[in-house]
Amino acid sequence: MLRLHLLRKATVPLAILALCLSLNAAEGRTRDKENRRRANDRLSSSTITNYASSSSSLSSSASSQYNAYGSSSSGSVPYAVSSASSSASYYNGPIDETGFCVRRRDMKLMCYCTPDENHVPVQKAECWVFSEGLHQNDTTWTRFYQQTRLRDLKFVIQNHGRLDYIPTHILKPLENLTSITIEYSQVEIVRSYAFANLHQLERIVLTNNQIMALDQEAFANHIRLRDLNLEYNQIFEIDRKAFRNLPLCERINLNNNNITNLHDGLFSDLVRLIYLNLAHNQISVLTSDIFKGLGNLNVLKLTHNNINFIGDTVFAELWSLTELELDDNKIERISERALDGLNNLKTLNLRNNLLKKIDNGLLRGTTALLSLNVQSNKLETLTFYTFQPIMDNLVNSSSELLLN
Repeated sequence: MLRLHLLRKATVPLAILALCLSLNAAEGRTRDKENRRRANDRLSSSTITNYASSSSSLSSSASSQYNAYGSSSSGSVPYAVSSASSSASYYNGPIDETGFCVRRRDMKLMCYCTPDENHVPVQKAECWVFSEGLHQNDTTWTRFYQQTRLRDLKFVIQNHGRLDYIPTHILKPLENLTSITIEYSQVEIVRSYAFANLHQLERIVLTNNQIMALDQEAFANHIRLRDLNLEYNQIFEIDRKAFRNLPLCERINLNNNNITNLHDGLFSDLVRLIYLNLAHNQISVLTSDIFKGLGNLNVLKLTHNNINFIGDTVFAELWSLTELELDDNKIERISERALDGLNNLKTLNLRNNLLKKIDNGLLRGTTALLSLNVQSNKLETLTFYTFQPIMDNLVNSSSELLLN
């Protein structure tokens, strides 16, 4: 609110005072009009989906009329302009003046904010989508343009709501965002650069959606990303370059999808990956090239797939692996050299497969093994020589050998 502080002396005539007030008001209106005209000149006519970086800054007239953190003031703000060095877009059109944290039952999208106070920058928001008609060019999205302090953003699509795209255009100005979650959406494809190359992102959660495919470089260039969760979708196609340039990524969950094939070198850029969950899919073939570059991987979960054979040196690149879960598959045979290179493996789960025998040399490369589960198979003969390479380990109080 603008406050005019006047230092008045008793000797100033009333007429002169009135004249000063009139001149100041006129000058303010002229300056406000000129600022809006300059803002118009700076903005191009491209649509809301163009999220290219802009050098324009928030004009003084817009900032005085619009509260970026809470509710809007009484004035009208005709254009959305970001105060960050990279603005949302060259967007020239109407904006939604509703405060970002305002909640009404008739809204298409409603956000719960932390902190939930006017005039305080929002750092965390959980936004619920109620409408089927929240399109990419809906003015509702313009409420996000000023939230440049936002660090944690979550979208939850409610029963009658619909969101069949990732709102890339509103993510571009959120340069401080470290975590984004989208749940129960109708998104089917994660497009290239869907998360606007945000360099501060550390966590992406896309669980319980309808995702079927990950495009080339869908998650590329998030140089601080550590955790990527894609569980409980319908993914059956992953482009071989979907995970490019993720140098710090440590965990990926792809369990409970419809994955049948994995491209060779799919994970080759994930040199820091320590946890990979591929359980509950339809994977039938494993090759050593699939796991190329995963020298730091500790845990690999392949539970409940359609694997029926494991060939020589399939896991040879995984020299840091400590836990391998292969239970609930259809494995009939494991090559004698299949586990070569797994010198640090401590847990091997082969429960509930179709194994009839275990070759005597299978465990020679797993000298650190402490837990082996081969229950619920069709094993006919087991000899001392089968387990001889790990017999010394089995005297450890924390070791276990689970047979039928």
